[in-house]
Amino acid sequence: MIRQANKQDISRIAEIIVFGKRVAYRPIFENDYVSFNELQVVRLYEEYKNNPDRLDGMLLYDDGIIKGIINGHSIGDKTIEITDFYVEPFFVGQGIGTLLIKYLIQQVRKKGVHKIVLWVIKDNIKARTFYEDNGFVNSGKMCIIEGTTKEDCCYEYVLE
Repeated sequence: MIRQANKQDISRIAEIIVFGKRVAYRPIFENDYVSFNELQVVRLYEEYKNNPDRLDGMLLYDDGIIKGIINGHSIGDKTIEITDFYVEPFFVGQGIGTLLIKYLIQQVRKKGVHKIVLWVIKDNIKARTFYEDNGFVNSGKMCIIEGTTKEDCCYEYVLE
């Protein structure tokens, strides 16, 4: 089942984001200090607890266990930007990410949104392939991730 996130979910959300980021980004950045010292569940939990509006727009895949999250925020009148999208690493490959992204697309279409955008690390081939398989197109916009030499690519999904 996909549902809106609430305050009671914050600890699980923080856990999924932290472990999802470690699995996805550590092989790309090879920075153990960031992966294991800066990126902490308790720290992220506190950020969400102190800023509960960060849960606005966040959807969870919850079948009794919260297994994935997706969060989109409005940027402009008719565009949503996906800012967080992670599936618990133990459940990757079970279709949860596809269900979340399709649900988000369905929901924002009802609201009259024309475009969904997201940024993905150029070297994150697995994520880029996933987005392309789900109808997203590389817009050609790129930027260097602050403090690194890695590039971020902008992907778009245009709703009809």
